[in-house]
Amino acid sequence: MLNESNSKSARRTKLLFKDALMRLLETESFACISVKDIVETADYNRTTFYNHYYDKFDLLDDVTQDLLDGLAIAVKESFESYHKMHLMSMKSADITFFDYVYQHRNLIYNCKKNETKKDLSHICAQTIYDKLIEIWTPLVSMTEQQLTSYAKIFSYTLVGTIHGWIYEDFVTPPDKIREEFMHFYNHAHNHNLK
Repeated sequence: MLNESNSKSARRTKLLFKDALMRLLETESFACISVKDIVETADYNRTTFYNHYYDKFDLLDDVTQDLLDGLAIAVKESFESYHKMHLMSMKSADITFFDYVYQHRNLIYNCKKNETKKDLSHICAQTIYDKLIEIWTPLVSMTEQQLTSYAKIFSYTLVGTIHGWIYEDFVTPPDKIREEFMHFYNHAHNHNLK
């Protein structure tokens, strides 16, 4: 981003470029999308694009970062109370994570389908893991190794659930996915407490 500005106008312009890229990804592979395609779809010019982004990869990184930031917030809101030391079963009303994923399913699906971000699964898992470590560390009294292991297992269980959901084209509603995840978690959690 060459002349980055946090003005309302700049944020709005960047949002239009992001939206244009996401719309183009619905019909084209990322490799086939040019800056010209992006600016025409956004109804801007190349100069404006280059005032905000270095190239289309920079724009993709910005779109991906927005997705990951939202994912981290959804993890915190959903799972802050459900660490290994907590003796409580998950409640449906607390878990908004799958709603976030479902709201952003087109972007996630298109990135996966187009192999836009080859390491998106790993990046998502790392984002989830980092957020869990951040929110659970002050709440639990377990060794660092135990917490690390638990957070990794939890993260990869979430990512595996998302992968399955992607491969079925998000046919299952978020409520059902949430219910299945909660059933798995509650069963495993209650089994460990015995």
